[in-house]
Formats: sequence, structure tokens, C-alpha cells
Amino acid sequence: MLRAYVRRWRNSIRTLTNRRHLPPRSWLERAFRDFIPSDGDRAAMLAKIAGHVQRVAAQFDAFVSNGESAASIAKALVNAAASLDDGSLKHNDLGLRAYVDASLKVKILRVLADYVALLSIESITMSPLEVTAILVEHFPENQPALLAHAELLLEQQRIEEAIDFIRRALRVDSVCVASQRLLHRAYQMQRDAGVTAPEHAVLDYDLTDKFCHLPFTHFSTGFRGATFGCLCPAWLPYSMGNILEAESADAIWNSDAAQEIRRSILDGDFSYCSKTLCSFIAARKLPSRDSIDDPMLRRYIETHATKIDDVPEFVELNHDPTCNLSCPSCRTEIVAANADEQDLYERASERVILPMLRKVNGTAYISGGGEALASRHFRSILKSLNRAEYPGLRLLVISNGTLFTPSRWAEYPDLPEMTGALLISLDAARAETFEKIRRPAKWDVVMRNLEHMAAMRRDGILRRLCLNFVVQRDNFREILDFIALGDRLGADYLWLQRLSSYGTYDEATFAALDVSTPTHPDHAELLEILRHPALKREGLQAYMFMPLLPEVVASDEPVPYLTRTQKDFGNAAASIWQA
Repeated sequence: MLRAYVRRWRNSIRTLTNRRHLPPRSWLERAFRDFIPSDGDRAAMLAKIAGHVQRVAAQFDAFVSNGESAASIAKALVNAAASLDDGSLKHNDLGLRAYVDASLKVKILRVLADYVALLSIESITMSPLEVTAILVEHFPENQPALLAHAELLLEQQRIEEAIDFIRRALRVDSVCVASQRLLHRAYQMQRDAGVTAPEHAVLDYDLTDKFCHLPFTHFSTGFRGATFGCLCPAWLPYSMGNILEAESADAIWNSDAAQEIRRSILDGDFSYCSKTLCSFIAARKLPSRDSIDDPMLRRYIETHATKIDDVPEFVELNHDPTCNLSCPSCRTEIVAANADEQDLYERASERVILPMLRKVNGTAYISGGGEALASRHFRSILKSLNRAEYPGLRLLVISNGTLFTPSRWAEYPDLPEMTGALLISLDAARAETFEKIRRPAKWDVVMRNLEHMAAMRRDGILRRLCLNFVVQRDNFREILDFIALGDRLGADYLWLQRLSSYGTYDEATFAALDVSTPTHPDHAELLEILRHPALKREGLQAYMFMPLLPEVVASDEPVPYLTRTQKDFGNAAASIWQA
């Protein structure tokens, strides 16, 4: 592409000199009229934008007049979008911001691409689409660039090409709501053009009369303290508030954002839920509002309650990413909280977490964000919990199993009594696979620890023992062996999860590993395994794979977890596996 532009420019007899780089105020006002300064200072916002636009224009001039690489233009555009999306400005069309959301950067890139195209009229006459093509050529894994280019392709009715770029963006990060929404828009355009495809079925699920109790019962913390009203933040990626900043749990639980999310459920628009990643939506398993008979949920529905006086029934604590492993599905290196982060976590424990847990009549989950026993913060919480001060609380402890030695159990004498379920993440049934996927853990070490836990379960010291398995190319053929291993250890529940991209993989690597994608060469073999009779085992949960099996999607069989609250399960800590 760069060579083509250079040829066009060199064939021109015109010479560009002394371009004014500072954009006209009238253009800035018009182009950024829908952008809003967070602090109300519009003049300062436009001055900041003008500086970035000036740098983009200067790089364009250098490209056309001095023959410099188009990479410099692309870099200036990407840097401008990243710098301006720093919380200092918003957009009229965007409400709540998801924790992975390229929407604002895409809007910035679209305006800047138009400006470069305007500048180019005096020289090589580039279209905005040609500008974004330069972006994706030099930044092939930049999600906003991919989406800005895809939007322009859609505007030219080049739908199949656009879908390819959107899917590339989703392989960079599956959670991005802008990518998901643009993909659905492209599907609708295909359908309107008379094209039929199985993936268009996602457009047909009517949510107007459906209900999901999770934003009314769940309080889930995530990276850097953001808090979500769902089992999985990727399914509802809009934060209700931040435990590292809040003065109390209620300030988050009944924040404006939390109430807006509940409003979207009660009104049936589900605006903030991922129609792509939420397994219950993708598999069409949400119950109707009329079918809900749980008294508490019935009251929320009938009174249209968005402010909740009841405390959460299920609290997930995932905010400290400290871990002694660097599993590729989660991170690229071993992570440990620094001293400043530890201070923030301690403050959150005192003001938000422990006061809330004293009132919870249900379950606390520790930790899906790292390793509970590797975290000083989570170890402190575990040592604080006891039956006298936390009478209604049961723990669901998730661990990689490497640190749960017999001697470590002895350090937490109250832990078995407080624990309703212990979940060990294995992701394998064989040593060589385990040590490849869960680095640098050793299979023999974890198996010894698991044998001890299995003995504790047989002796009734542990109430439930569960095993977890994130399905991917390198391990999916071990699913049946994993089930057999669970049976040998006496595991109560087995949980199969889909692999997701959280920015730890490059696009090509994730595409190669994600066997749950229908286009993967091994996908049909995975479906065959998922249909094996062994997966009917009592206690095996594969909610995330429901959307992949047409017979499950077409079934009217309900998911009990979606119609009953934690109390209906008798405060069983492993209720999410009790279908």
C-alpha cells in the first residue's frame, strides 16, 4: 500500500510546502461537536485535541513531501486515539463504558481519518478508508483501528470484508462490546441483503420478556477493583463501581451504574449484556419474567426495583491478580501486587469487603483473578473469616492447587468449616499437557495435594471438591480423561470453560487455540466429545458450551440456576454447578 502511494505522489508534478498544521477552530468544533469534556472545560478539550491533530497533520506532510514511511502517520493516529481516551472526554452516543470498549477510540479515529483525507486533497487524494487501511497495515492487532476500518467497509456495503476485520478485532480481545455490536450490525446488513447464515440466529432471540437475577444478587470484583453484577465480567462488562475507591459496599451495590444495569434487565433491553459471550443468552436459556416464582425476585420484578436493600447473595472476589503461575490463558508473566496495591486492598477489606461479608447469607468466591494462597491480601481475608462473625457465609475457594499442601491447611483451622466448595483448576488430565498449559506448575506436586484434598472430602472435612478445565486446542482431547480423573478423586462437580481472549494472546495464536470457534479445524471433533454420554455425568457443568450444540439451544429444558436464588439452594456454595 505504501509503495502505491509513493508512486502516485512521485508521478505528481505538484509540490506541497508550508502546510499549516494547526487545524481550524471551525473544523474542530464541527468534527468534535458530539464529544464532551469530563470536567466541562470545552476550550481545554479542543486545545488538547488540536495538538494531536496537528501532530497527525505534520506526519502526513512528512509522508507526502519527504517520502517518509506511512507508519509514522499510523503511529500518530493510534497515539492520538489512545491519549484522548484517558477519561478526559466522553461522547454523546456512549453511556456507560465497558472495561474493554474501543468505542471512543473508534470515533476518534474516524474523525482523524476524515481529516487526513481532507488534507490529502492537495496531494495524493486519499479516502478515509485508505487512511484506515494504512492503520491496519501497520497496526494489525490494534482493535480500534480494525473496527474503524470495518465501519468504513460497512458504509461501502463491503460486508464480508468488514466481518473479517471485526472477527480479527474479537480475536485480539473477545470482551470488546464495540466489536460485538459491530458484528451484529454486519450480520443484520447481511440478512437485509438476502444472505442467510447460521450465525445470524444471534439476532433472533427476543429478550423483551426475559429475566436474569444476577445483577440483583451478584457482586463480583475484578481487575483494579472494578465491580460487576454477573458471574462473569465478560458477560456484563460494565462496572458498578470500584472497591478500591468506595467508602462502603452499598455505594457500589446501589450506584447509578448498578441501577441502570438492573433497569435494562427489568425493561427487557439487556443493553449492557454481551449477546455474544453470555452463555445463557447465546443458548437462549433465560427464563421469562412471568416464570420467576422466587419471592425475592418476584418482588424486584413487580416493583421494578433497581435499588436493592438486600445484600448480595453471591460475592466474587477476583481483584488481586497475584498468582504464582503464568498460565497463557490468563497472563503473560507471574504477577504479584506491589506495596501500594496491597495498601489499597487492605483499605478495601476494611471499608467494603469484610463489612459486606458479615451480612451475606450466601457465598463468597475467592479468587478467579489469581491464586488465593499466593495473595497476601486474600490470605488475610481467609484468616479473618470464622463462623461466629460470618454466620451465613460459605466460601467457594478456587485455587491452582500448588500451594494447598497439608501443612498449609493447618495454618487455616477455620477454613474447612467456612468452605462450602474447593475448586481446583487443572486444565489437563496428563502431566505433559498440564505442565505446558499451567506453567511453571508440576503435575506431581498438584496430584499429591489433590490426593490429600480428596481424602479430606472422603472424611467429610471438605463439603465439596470441584475441578475446573479451560477447553483449548492443546487439551480438548483430554476431556473424557479429565472426567475419569474427577471420578477417581471423588470430585463432586466438574466445570468446563471456554477459552477467552483477554489480551494475552496475539490474534493468530488465539485463533489457533480456540477450538470452540466453528471455523477451527478441530471444532467438529470437539462437538463430538461434548455429545459423549460421559458428559451427562451428574455434577458436570458446561454452560459455556450450550450455544455450540443446536439440540441444547432448541431444547426447552430450563436452567434452574436462572430461576432460583442462592437461598433456594440452601446456601450451597457450589450452587452454580447445581443444575
